[in-house]
Amino acid sequence: MLVAAGLLGTIAIRLIGGEVRDELARFSLPLAATVATGAMAGSLYFSEIENFTPCELCWYQRIAMYPLAIILIVASLRRDQGIRPYAAVLAIGGSAISIYHYQLQAFPDQGSSCSTDAPCTFRWIEVFGFVSIPLLALGSFLIVLVLLSMPTPQSPTVLPQEPS
Repeated sequence: MLVAAGLLGTIAIRLIGGEVRDELARFSLPLAATVATGAMAGSLYFSEIENFTPCELCWYQRIAMYPLAIILIVASLRRDQGIRPYAAVLAIGGSAISIYHYQLQAFPDQGSSCSTDAPCTFRWIEVFGFVSIPLLALGSFLIVLVLLSMPTPQSPTVLPQEPS
């Protein structure tokens, strides 16, 4: 529910505009870093604390999310707005894998390359009858993408002064 609320709220603010959007844009990079880091921590919780065995597609989603968290943290600390397109590539790739994984869980009769020890069709969690780990990952990737698409904060324009 938190991921869905975050996604819908971020999209609404992005579309509405105004002062709230401008304020969100100022903090969009640290917020994206927070979302990616939270998703990374969540996946580690599921595998290391709850002992859920990640399937092959879960590992691919992790391959996209973990570096995304790290580069967004570093970019936030350095205030490096130039990282946005590179981070977006990771988030788009992770989203595509999440979509494929989720549909594989929805239609488990398809063939998959996952092992029988950790099948990609198995749902470790199922909230409200449709929310599973790949859908949570997809929501996180999409929130990051929306935040990365926010307009970058503009530095104040300094007009050249005429010589006196």
